[in-house]
Amino acid sequence: MRRRCVALLVVAAALAVAPGLAAQTPSGAARGIPDLTGMWESLGGIPRNADNAICGIIPICGALLGQKPEPIPDTSEEPEMLAWAAARYKAVREGLPPNANPPEELNPSWNGCIPQGPVQGLQARFTVLELRQFPDLVLLLYSADHGVRRVYVDGRGHPSNMKPSWMGRSIGRYEGDSLVIETTGLKDRAWLDTRGHPHTGALRIEERLRRVQPERLEINVTVDDPQTFLRPWKIKMVKGLQKPGPVMWDSSECEEMLQMGTHYSGESPLEFQKEQAAPRTIY
Repeated sequence: MRRRCVALLVVAAALAVAPGLAAQTPSGAARGIPDLTGMWESLGGIPRNADNAICGIIPICGALLGQKPEPIPDTSEEPEMLAWAAARYKAVREGLPPNANPPEELNPSWNGCIPQGPVQGLQARFTVLELRQFPDLVLLLYSADHGVRRVYVDGRGHPSNMKPSWMGRSIGRYEGDSLVIETTGLKDRAWLDTRGHPHTGALRIEERLRRVQPERLEINVTVDDPQTFLRPWKIKMVKGLQKPGPVMWDSSECEEMLQMGTHYSGESPLEFQKEQAAPRTIY
C-alpha cells in the first residue's frame, strides 16, 4: 500500500511538472519546424568570412584575394503585363542591356531614399537578409535601410483595414520543410523587383523559403497582381549562408537625408514628422 501511494505521488508530481517541461521544449523541435535561421546573402560574388568581411560581394575585391565569384543562380519568368504596365516597363528599360537593372533614378517616386519592397530587397546584390525564427513570429531583417518584415506564424489572418506600407503585411505557415509567407498591403510607389516591373496596391506575394543545402536557401516567389499582370508569375532565388564572423552592417543614409530637408516620402521633414505622429492602428 505504501509503495502504491509513493508511486501515485511520483506520477502526480510528473504530471504537475509536465506543462513546464513542455513550455521549455523548443517549439521548432516539437512542431517539426525547419531551421532557416541565418544571415543569407546573394550569390554571384565572394561569400563573406572573417578575413574578407570588408570586401562584401564586390568581385574585384575577391579577385585581389585570389577568390573566384560564384555564378548567380537567380531566375525569373518575364511576365505578361497589361498595356499600361508594359508601356511603363518599356520606358524604364529603354536602352539598357538585357541583364542590366535600371537605375533607381528612373523610378518617378525615387528621390535618393525610397525603400525597396520585399522582393526587390531580396534580389538586391548588396543586401543581406538576416532570418530569425520564434514560436509566433519570423523576423526578416534587411541590411539596406534597416528594413524589417514581421511574419506572423501564429495563425492570424490579414486585417481588413490595412494601411499600405513599403514592406506590406505578412503572415506565414510551415509546410513540411518550407516556410510559406503571404504578403499584401504594399504601397505601389516602389518597384516590384530589381528589373523595374511596376505593380498596384492589389499586389499579393507568396514566398516559399526552403533550406535545400546546409548553406543554401531557396526562395520561390509567386507574384499575383491582376491589375498589372495577365496572370501570376514566378521568381526564383538562391542565397548563401554567411560564414561566422561578419555582422549586419548599417547601410542607411535616410536619417541623414531627413535632416537635410528631404525624405523618401517626398514630404518635407515637418510633414513627415506630422504623419508619423498621427494616430494609427497597430496590427
